[in-house]
Order: sequence, then structure tokens, then C-alpha cells
Amino acid sequence: MRRVFDKIMQVAAIMGAIGVTSAQAQFYDKKTLTIVVNYGVGGNADLSARIFQKHLRRHISGAPTIVVQNMPGAGGALAMNSLGLEIGFKADGYTAGFFGLNPPALIAGDPALKVSLQQFEMIGAVRDWNVAYIRKDAVTGIQRPEEIIKARELFAGGYSRSNANDTRSSLALEVLGIKYRMISGFPGTADLNKAMLQNEVNFANSALPGYMRQAVPQIINTGIGMPLFYFPTTGPDGKISKVESLERMGITGFTEVYQRSYGAPPRGVKFDALLLMCDLDSAMHGVIALPKGAPAEAVAELRRAFDQLRHDQDFREEYEKTTGEKPEIVLFAEMLPLLKRFAETPEAIKNIFQELMNR
Repeated sequence: MRRVFDKIMQVAAIMGAIGVTSAQAQFYDKKTLTIVVNYGVGGNADLSARIFQKHLRRHISGAPTIVVQNMPGAGGALAMNSLGLEIGFKADGYTAGFFGLNPPALIAGDPALKVSLQQFEMIGAVRDWNVAYIRKDAVTGIQRPEEIIKARELFAGGYSRSNANDTRSSLALEVLGIKYRMISGFPGTADLNKAMLQNEVNFANSALPGYMRQAVPQIINTGIGMPLFYFPTTGPDGKISKVESLERMGITGFTEVYQRSYGAPPRGVKFDALLLMCDLDSAMHGVIALPKGAPAEAVAELRRAFDQLRHDQDFREEYEKTTGEKPEIVLFAEMLPLLKRFAETPEAIKNIFQELMNR
């Protein structure tokens, strides 16, 4: 991981010296840029990718046609493997990935993931938040989130053992001291919510786009379920952040729910693992990347265009309308400290991710 980070830093220095040349300005002229999404249609990654599809082209010189191609499978690893290893794709600058990264798989070395971050040129990312929700009949008489600790056993839905979604649920329930079974293998958010409606699972978590577009109308507003908490992240001061927009929606933070349940804040290596994973996953929830070897002018052009989206009011309004959250663009340079955290993950936390993945 350290070698990966050092290599990324070297590339950053090189790319920082590249200006907008005439060749770069013409690179995408009258071309098609395909964005490969590593989850299914209607899921969180897909919803975000299609907003970028609509607005990104205005900021790319030559205004290329942009199409989205969904490639779900292996908990998000199939598309990353295919693009990173150039299986059916070329590193020609005309195919980018829109990936929901899985920090647990990257940290623990999931054998299903055949590529590393070193095999991609990172363009940027968008920050997101995750919300846990539950069927009300999973806990008799539940009225408040902190009453979740009364659950005898929960059946949590997910995508794969190494997926951030599954790991997030597992760690949160273990920190809360709740007995659970992880039911993995769902290809996307829509399938997971369908399983909850059919009472095949009774606990799930979702990034905000999927939660707002699917869980709220299908599960929350119908009275079948209720939100429990949003997952913890730290702010620049190192303290647990309070997400005001979610608080206004009546959703409480995980640490507050734990505090109300046990009268003290959460502690321990499993909580440290949960917090590290949520920090990384939240800040790099949706990553746009080109495969290694893509032309330098394509990398520079997409990074420039991605930066300009920060100030695109139409993009910001549609993103907020769709997800319920104002978009927080994370530029390539801002990703570097997060990538460094991958490289410096403590051994004890690596062991936790490996144990969860190998169950």
C-alpha cells in the first residue's frame, strides 16, 4: 500500500505540470466517453453516475457524448477488474469507471479484486453519507433508534462479504452488541430493498441517493421500516462530525444512538475500524477513474472538468434534488491524504477486515 501511495504522489506531481494544451482540448472532440458503473441500474452509484453523465460533458473540451454502462457483479469488483486489467476495454481515455470503492476489500486484500488503486488514474470523487434502516417488526415495539439493542437477532442484507456495505453493517451491529446474520449476494440497492419489503432481510444500510429514492418511499413512508442512524465520520478537527442535513431529517448519528443505549461513547478497535472505513468510504464513495496508461491529456482534461463541476449550479441543484444532500466534490489532490490512510492502516484493523471477509 505504501508503494501504491508513493506512486500516486509521483503521478500527481507529473500531472500537476500538465497544462491545457491544444491536443488536450481536442482529445474528446466528437468522441464518446463511456462511464462504467460497478453496480446495477437504480443503485446509489448508478444514480450519481447518471447525474455526472448529464452535466460533466459541458465542462469537457469538445463536449463528447457520454454514456453509462452498468457492470454489476462480485460486490463491485467485476467492473474494476475488467477496466483495470483491460478486459473488454482499452486504456485509451474513452472509458472511465464510476466506482463505489470498497475500503475493506482494498485493505484486507480481497481475492475477488484482481486490481489495486495503482492500476487507475484517479480523477476525483464525490462524498456521500450512509443511513441504516430497519423493519419495525424486527424489534417488538421499537419506537426509538436506541431500542435496536433489544433485537434478539437481525438479518442484515448486503452485496458481498468484502463489500463496504456489508462490512459497515457488520461492524456497527457488533459494536452495538447485537446478534445478526449477514445475508449477502444482492446485486444492487433495488434488489436489497425488495428483499426487505418481502421480509427476507430486516436490516440494511444505503448511501443517501438510494435511501432517498427507494428506501424512503418504499419502506419508511409506508410505515414498514424506520431510519436508525447515519454512520460516523470525522471532521477536520478529528472529532465525530454531525451531519446537519440528516439531523434535520430526523436521522441521528451512530455515536449518539450508542450513547443513548449504553450511557457512554463507543470505544475499541472495532469502532476504530468502523470509523476508519466510514471516513474513507464517505469521502471516496463515488470515484471517477481512468485505467492506468490512459493518455495524459485525457487524465488532465477530466480532472479539470471535474473541478469545474463544483461551481455548476445546475449540477448542484439536480444532485441535491436527487440525493437530498448538497454535492461535495473531492478533487484528486484532496484524495491523496485519504489514499495515504489506506497505506497506513494499523495491523489490528487490517485483521478485523480480513476476519470479516473470511467468514
